[in-house]
Amino acid sequence: MKIRHKFSTYLFIVILPLFILSIIYWMHLERSIQKERLEQAEWAGTVYQEYIDKVISETKKNLELLSLSSSVLYLDDKKTEHLMKWIKDTDPRYAGVYWLNQDGVSISGTNQDFFHSYLIGQDDMDRAVKTQKAVVVGTKESNNPSLHYFTIFAPILDHDKKAQGFLLVQISLDHMEKTLKMLIPNQTLMLESSDKTRILDINAGDFAGRSPWVDVPLTEVDWTLSVKMPDALNTNNMNVFLMFVFFTFFFTHMIYTIVEELIVRSNTKNQKLLIDRQKIDFVGTLAVSTAHEIRNPLTGIKGLVQLLGEKHPEEQDQFYYSVINKEIERINSIVSEFLILGKPMAQTLSLYDIRSIIAELRPIIESEARHFNIEVEWNIIKEPIRVHCTKDQLKQVILNIAKNGFEAMEVGKELRIRIYHENERAKIVIIDTGKGLNEKDIGKVFEPFYTSKKEGTGLGLFVCKRIIDSFNGTIELTSKPLKGTTVTICLPLIKEHP
Repeated sequence: MKIRHKFSTYLFIVILPLFILSIIYWMHLERSIQKERLEQAEWAGTVYQEYIDKVISETKKNLELLSLSSSVLYLDDKKTEHLMKWIKDTDPRYAGVYWLNQDGVSISGTNQDFFHSYLIGQDDMDRAVKTQKAVVVGTKESNNPSLHYFTIFAPILDHDKKAQGFLLVQISLDHMEKTLKMLIPNQTLMLESSDKTRILDINAGDFAGRSPWVDVPLTEVDWTLSVKMPDALNTNNMNVFLMFVFFTFFFTHMIYTIVEELIVRSNTKNQKLLIDRQKIDFVGTLAVSTAHEIRNPLTGIKGLVQLLGEKHPEEQDQFYYSVINKEIERINSIVSEFLILGKPMAQTLSLYDIRSIIAELRPIIESEARHFNIEVEWNIIKEPIRVHCTKDQLKQVILNIAKNGFEAMEVGKELRIRIYHENERAKIVIIDTGKGLNEKDIGKVFEPFYTSKKEGTGLGLFVCKRIIDSFNGTIELTSKPLKGTTVTICLPLIKEHP
């Protein structure tokens, strides 16, 4: 049963929190990694987009500028051919430069293999003439497999805005691919036209793979640049996750250890309370069984004292005999009241003035003080202080606390007893100047069987607290080592009815 309890505690404090927190953190880490991969792909796409748009934009602007000044060369083949070669040689991005007639047929250019060939379609020519702007053809056209390019061309217009021909440039995709690889190495990308024709790809293969792609539209042309998000998990992120699991396990295990320690302490405390309760029950049972045996000799003593009182009628002797009789009665009452350790019994409380109880108790306390060679200072207000209590029990409490003070002090010290009322409460304060108690012991003084005396039973203050509790009062103890102890008894103050 104990092993099952420990396993359940370990399961709920260590294993389940570790499992749940690890899943939550892994999901958070996955989202972070996914975001990081997305940002990396978007950044790469932005870099590629800027480069491709720049190539297309610059080429279109150059073609449009050249087309404005090229109409004068239209009938001069040598100058035209020289111009085409110069344009190609000035920019390595160009795979070929051509002069086309009104029908889109090449009549001059840098590659004779394309002479007298249709290099652009009628729809593209119509669009260029209508917009009077350079047009990008999003297809790879080549009779030579070694050539890899796409086409940009601009119309050559006369003064009437009619096309005399076209100036065409083939952009080298091989050169563009090398540049893109240099910008960001080991990146996978793909460039497609609006009709899904693949113009360029780097490491794209058959477009397969578990990682998603990020699409980045180009601004200069209606094409889409797709960049693949990285596949590999960042090793640093995995190390962070493993560290999180380790520290989570460490802290949950530490919490488990603390909880187990608290459980052990609680069980120990409960076991101690159970043992103390059994002891109290035993003492109560013992008190019941011995009360009769104690009362019998007390009855004999009381009878002999009465005989002595009749034999010695002197006033001083009669005072002592009356004190003896009262103490015999108190012993007899204490024996009966000791039963509260086992089964507290309902009792009838009476209205008393604490001053009258102290007046009866004062000779006994002063006698004890002389025995210990201790001075007693009394501070009692003159007003009545009425409370509901049982006289003998309250006397027992006060005498017990005073005696504890005597035993804690050295010869020549002073015990102070204050009786007053405050805030509708009657207060009995007993202050000694003895060796005092530390904070650890203060919390235990009202526990049963706890004692700092070599021959003490540990029941005195416990019984006192039970008695005061039965009067609906409180008893508190404050103490400082080497400075003394203060015991404060508070009882509900009963005001006299007018």
